Amino acid sequence: MILKKSEEKALSGEYGEALQSAYRVLLAIARLTNAKRFVPIDWAHVSGVSYLTIGDYGLDFLRRISASKAKFKVFTTVNPCGMDIECWNELNIPSEYAEKQLKIISYYQKLGTANSFTCVPFQSYSVPNAGSHIAWAESSAAIFANSVLGLRTNRESAVSALAAALTGKTVYSDLHLDENRKPSIALKLSFEERESHPEKVRKRKFSGPLSFGLLGYYAGKHTNGVVEFRGMGSRQTIAEQKALCGALGTVGSTGMFTQGKTTGIEVLDFGNKEYEETLNEISDSETGELIVFGCPQMTIEELYELSKSLQGKKFQKKCVVFCSSKVYETASKRGYSSIIESAGATFVRDACADFTPLISSLNVDSVVTDSVKGAHYMKRVHGVKTALLDTKEIISGNT
Repeated sequence: MILKKSEEKALSGEYGEALQSAYRVLLAIARLTNAKRFVPIDWAHVSGVSYLTIGDYGLDFLRRISASKAKFKVFTTVNPCGMDIECWNELNIPSEYAEKQLKIISYYQKLGTANSFTCVPFQSYSVPNAGSHIAWAESSAAIFANSVLGLRTNRESAVSALAAALTGKTVYSDLHLDENRKPSIALKLSFEERESHPEKVRKRKFSGPLSFGLLGYYAGKHTNGVVEFRGMGSRQTIAEQKALCGALGTVGSTGMFTQGKTTGIEVLDFGNKEYEETLNEISDSETGELIVFGCPQMTIEELYELSKSLQGKKFQKKCVVFCSSKVYETASKRGYSSIIESAGATFVRDACADFTPLISSLNVDSVVTDSVKGAHYMKRVHGVKTALLDTKEIISGNT
């Protein structure tokens, strides 16, 4: 490693224990990845915010870091927490949980985080120029940053992203380097759907968050490194891009995808067979007692589309919609949220559908969602069955 004088001093403890620990974390990663230096970043995004995921150990760790007078060196956002910060009591969140969750939030705020708890940070703040180096821990956001926004980040852990926020730097390795951003394997979409006559064959329409989520999930399980998608089309919606990144980050270690036709790499097919097998692997219920939208959290574009679909309609069962406070504020100003709430949905702001006690507290045995990532985690965290359906199917079948 080539260290600057200031970095050597930090490692020796001259600038305090918190900064020393942060540099030790980065140095350990640098040694594992054969990095020669650190690189300054424009943005850090830290995970490990929900008390459900970090527990008492993480709570105490953040308390000690925030008490050390350390501050984030760069613009820093954090992942969703485990509850709606303002309305947790109305949503049956246990007070013991809420007390500890609010402490975690206060520690992050003391360190200097932006006041938005979101897994889609690119939705609420200005994005740096393409090519900029960042350090994002949320896997779906990191993949989105590399693949859609043209930024450069590795899939950071909660600890390494926190270290990057405290130092303003990350390790110059892996996806920060041009040579590591090239695909090593391709996935080709090859759909055919037979009509009533066997001789008539047409291509299956591949669209919507569910389809892209299943593609991402399959790719995450069957590929490593940067994956190239072929036949996906060049104009996905933000909902489709987000669903793809979310599912891709749920399984496997992939941190980036590309689109094109790179020569000399292995090509796998993703067609009807792979689609149905992936769907059946995750979806184990015909219907759900609870409708869940927003995993990753919903963007303003998605809330607009949802409000259009719900004009004059009412949900026949309980529905919860997860988004950040900043996105909710924008949706309120534009009138989207009032339409969705009039249809009977409840907004849960700043929280994550997967790592909140809310789902368990509602005492449901099954949920219906259009999110592959959400279905994967809610089954494992909350022990519920999941029905995976297209967004339009959910609305038409439950209003």
